[in-house]
Amino acid sequence: MQCIFWLFLCLSSHLSFAKADFSVLLVNPSISGEPFWQKVESIAQAASKQLNVKLDVIYGDGSRYIQLAELQKYLEYRATPDFVVLMLYPGNAEQHLDLLEKYGVQYLTLEQTISGPEQTEIGKPGQRYKNWLGEIYFNNFRAGADLAKALTESLREKNSDVKPLAFAINGHYGSESDARNQGAQSYFGSQGVALQQSIYASWSKTQAMEKTQRLLKRYPDTNIIWSASDLMAMGALSAVKQQGGDKGRFVAIGGFDWLNDTLGLIEKGELQASVGGHFIMGGLAILSLYDRFHGHKYWQEHQSITYPLVVINKHNVHRYIWLADKSDWSDVDFSKFSLLKNNQAQYLVSPAFLARDLASGLISE
Repeated sequence: MQCIFWLFLCLSSHLSFAKADFSVLLVNPSISGEPFWQKVESIAQAASKQLNVKLDVIYGDGSRYIQLAELQKYLEYRATPDFVVLMLYPGNAEQHLDLLEKYGVQYLTLEQTISGPEQTEIGKPGQRYKNWLGEIYFNNFRAGADLAKALTESLREKNSDVKPLAFAINGHYGSESDARNQGAQSYFGSQGVALQQSIYASWSKTQAMEKTQRLLKRYPDTNIIWSASDLMAMGALSAVKQQGGDKGRFVAIGGFDWLNDTLGLIEKGELQASVGGHFIMGGLAILSLYDRFHGHKYWQEHQSITYPLVVINKHNVHRYIWLADKSDWSDVDFSKFSLLKNNQAQYLVSPAFLARDLASGLISE
């Protein structure tokens, strides 16, 4: 009997030790396994495990309606998490926030996706919605301009005498895609680059390929294809390869997201640039909530965490190519970025830290 008592005591002690400090629900706006959002999820999972956070994940399947329904179902039938991390879809941001306020759960939003009258309606974090702690986002306008610059410079390095002629492929109407495109328009306009047309391809590789085929017939001298995502850039690349006309004519193509395949294509010289690193936002959200739970006042004193994205091109791809084979993020020391531990006032985690020479101090070899 005494042995059973000690066994029970040991098991209870073990379970108590293993219990997470707090819980987070991550709402992945896409489908399970989608290349970019899977990386966001994987890094959030690694950070959660390392920082003793219980993380649940649900999926929005790329639909604002499905995401809202899945979130409502989770909150109605599961234990309410301590925090929620999600991306708001334009068109029903208010319904998402009303639901979270109803359940009294605190939350962070990823990417600054809401603009115009809808943004005015929901206000800033902590104003109308008191449990909205803040936003983690990057400057899409600047990133769009950076990609346009990288592609223009790539074309001029190849042939300084050629006249730059571009078209742009956007994702959906509104939100981050338009901000990226506006940045591209601004840069192209400042450099005298003719932006012949901007179209939408719904973030689809297939749509981008089919629409690029049509655009190349309309604008056969195009030599820059700017894209709001790497998947669409790869679709455009397929169309250029299939075109058949002026063989050997150089077309500078690039997108966003640092997808694994993209890095290899940049290394081979088939794509010219990718802007990204924003997949760190999942881990950064978990880290900032860890600091808040343990008493740091960052989210009481700030409404956002922002950081610049990074352009990968032929000149620096060797510093990032190792990311193409990385799926396990458990060896990243997330605690080094904790404000509780490093006594800094701002989060200094940045995609630039993923460069091989800088990352060596954060990753166990």
